[in-house]
Amino acid sequence: MKNALRMLPVLLIGGLAAGEEQAPKPTAAEVAMPSEAELMKIERDAHSGLLLITALVADTPMRMILDTGATHTILHEGSVAKLKKNYFWIDTSHIIFEGNTQQKPKMLAAPLMAGPGISPRHALVVLNLGAVRSMMGEEIDGIIGMDILGSLPFTFNLKQNELYWGTPEGAVLTPLYGTMTRGGRMMVKAKCGSKEVEMLLDTGSAVTRLKKGDWEAGVAGEIMAKMGNVNNTTQGKMLEGKPADIEVAEGVKLRNVAPLLEEPGAPVLLGLDALKEAVLIHLPTEDSDYGKFFMVP
Repeated sequence: MKNALRMLPVLLIGGLAAGEEQAPKPTAAEVAMPSEAELMKIERDAHSGLLLITALVADTPMRMILDTGATHTILHEGSVAKLKKNYFWIDTSHIIFEGNTQQKPKMLAAPLMAGPGISPRHALVVLNLGAVRSMMGEEIDGIIGMDILGSLPFTFNLKQNELYWGTPEGAVLTPLYGTMTRGGRMMVKAKCGSKEVEMLLDTGSAVTRLKKGDWEAGVAGEIMAKMGNVNNTTQGKMLEGKPADIEVAEGVKLRNVAPLLEEPGAPVLLGLDALKEAVLIHLPTEDSDYGKFFMVP
């Protein structure tokens, strides 16, 4: 059975409202702080294969998923209780949220440290991530989105399991086909056979998903798949495509990708399974708030 974890993006429009609700006073003992090496480490979840870090939210360690498909950083509502100081709730009555979440988001502001990135007063969306947590091998506290990932350099070499902040010295970098959205999500203009398909680059998805009509290699058969996102989990039979290549940059093809094939209206995602033999690199740039994505040929 294929596990297909997907974090639906949350898009925030409009400024923060002026009203602020103060956080409760500290009531518990201080939590042991991770070392600098632990804070710089990027790991893979044993069950889902998603990318994990230990971040600091209001000086509190939190296990977070690195998700290029999420516009904003999200904190699980149950993990808010871990915060004892140095944060406050944001009045969201004048904020308009867009996205596929069925929940009514809350927000809080707190210092955030994710890898080498430090945001002294970061706005975090607060949602119930129970469905996401049920798909993971370890307990997670939230999701790091492109609101902070877009300003950081990182390398995801899944073939060699070399996952780190920074970029390889002397590497030849080839830009991904496609464009960045206003929320910082990379829409890849992928070449699937003779067809060009716009796909969201989504490290928050364990699997690649396409419309059935866009996969010229055809259907391999039915499989049982468990799907999870911020709203719920579902399980059932899905069509799996025959393995084929997807071209995502000049001279760069993702080899032997077997996507889940769905009907129109379903999300079209380039997930971590497609990157299993690839080296994905992100660099901050002066001409973009969210940087640029590259592949190593």
